[in-house]
Amino acid sequence: MRCAFVIQHINALGGTERSACAVMNGLARKGSRVHLVELVSRGPSTYPLDSSIPVESLFDQPVKIFNSWFRIVKRLSDYLKKYKIDTLIVVESTHALYGVAAARLAGARCIVWEHFNYTVTLGRRKRVWGRAVAAKWAADVVVLTSEDAELWRHRAKPRAQITVIPNMAPPVVARAYDTSSRLILTAGRLTEQKGYDLLLKAWALVVKEQDVSGWSLLIRGDGPDRDSLQERASDLPMVSLQPATEGIARDYARAAIYVCSSRYEGLPMVLLEAASEGIPVISYDCTTGPAEIIEHGVSGILVPPENVTLLAEGLLSLIRSEAVRLSMAKNIKKRAEAFQEGPVIERWLSLLAH
Repeated sequence: MRCAFVIQHINALGGTERSACAVMNGLARKGSRVHLVELVSRGPSTYPLDSSIPVESLFDQPVKIFNSWFRIVKRLSDYLKKYKIDTLIVVESTHALYGVAAARLAGARCIVWEHFNYTVTLGRRKRVWGRAVAAKWAADVVVLTSEDAELWRHRAKPRAQITVIPNMAPPVVARAYDTSSRLILTAGRLTEQKGYDLLLKAWALVVKEQDVSGWSLLIRGDGPDRDSLQERASDLPMVSLQPATEGIARDYARAAIYVCSSRYEGLPMVLLEAASEGIPVISYDCTTGPAEIIEHGVSGILVPPENVTLLAEGLLSLIRSEAVRLSMAKNIKKRAEAFQEGPVIERWLSLLAH
């Protein structure tokens, strides 16, 4: 089986790039012949990529999809024909705008892999149009959650087959939960999506309580909202904003609680990482993703979206109960097993074999 993944570029620290590398590596280890095609390269992959996977860039300089549509389709189609690719996997639905056409021209099957949820466009009309093309003309659309699958079926009325395959979690660590830790961790881009403004409002309520001495909040990430968030945080005790790092594993290793305050998600990689590390999680029950990782009251806490008071109360309940944290730490590790490489790659292999 020969398959090719096409992506804008692979040189980024995002969840999309991390997930793409994980799936490509897993398929390669199972004997699939995997290719990676970038629209325009920005350098080597930030995440490990199997040495058997060839990487090729279609262009040396940035191109706009509509202005260069014919050239993009021709070059991608020629690549698929040259290497006798059976299936093209389009990473992120915007790229269905040219990927579906290139696959059809080359006589290859096309799978579009969605990494957001259907309600999220980020103001990009190309994403709306790409989804429309994928729904009508792709063979399959892969989404991350069952909730998003229903959104696609209800709103897009697809002719394409909708298949749910979650992102892959890192290997579950053997390390025991550190009951002495007093660190609450969150990580992600400093943007409105991640809701760190809401988290800081909740933290302001938490630190008013007398029994939270020694606890601190670490927000790890970069992004356009850094200055405004730093200004908010400067008025609060025991909170720090630190830049994104490739060494995030060190933060997970010393965290007692992970908090997700997102307004919306796809399937958040940070929650899968926290689950594999055995860290109790409290999260907004936003569209989509957290509810498919966290079982409320068993492996973590889900609170209504954007409810600052209940987020603060949930944090306090975990801070105040070591027994609950210990129990949730064990249970969330068990939950992470469903997102390991084995079961996720088996779903991909099953889809590619159809």
